[in-house]
Amino acid sequence: MKQFQLYLFALCISGAVLISACTRSDGNGSGESNNKSNEHIYHIEIANGKTYQGSVPKTTGGVYYPISYVEQSEEIQGKILTGVLMDTGKFQFGVGVALDADNNPSLQGSGPGLTFGEWGAEDKYGPVGSVGMTLENYEEHTISLYGEEATVASYTLTFNGTFKLGTDGEEVSVTGELVVAAP
Repeated sequence: MKQFQLYLFALCISGAVLISACTRSDGNGSGESNNKSNEHIYHIEIANGKTYQGSVPKTTGGVYYPISYVEQSEEIQGKILTGVLMDTGKFQFGVGVALDADNNPSLQGSGPGLTFGEWGAEDKYGPVGSVGMTLENYEEHTISLYGEEATVASYTLTFNGTFKLGTDGEEVSVTGELVVAAP
């Protein structure tokens, strides 16, 4: 009987290892893209050594809170991508960029552009001059929000450029990535 119990125990362990191995990502990039996760992710590095990084769940109590809306703008004759990511008590990120016909982002006029900084602080980092940006894994989604249809987007935004904290801060080099999860 003891041999049978040992055999059964070994069989259970082997099965658990096999199941665990089959459910892991293979690590070669063939898994789901970052925007299919349950979190929005941010990582921003400032040349003076400060780093903002973290994640924010895309749902709260089963309700989806999109951070990036897509709307048509007559002013720029194209789409704009706007939104806010808030990591309560830690960090805030605002995006307001124009998208061309190929969904390449650019800063237009005196709009919000890219702003980020400490949660609740009055001064935020904003661009000074041009900012290099790329938008990958861009996908639009239609959702129902308060009884109305809205278009939101999931994407990975990478950027780099010179930013300044508020109006009196010193200019610093910044690189960052924002991954916005799909609804």
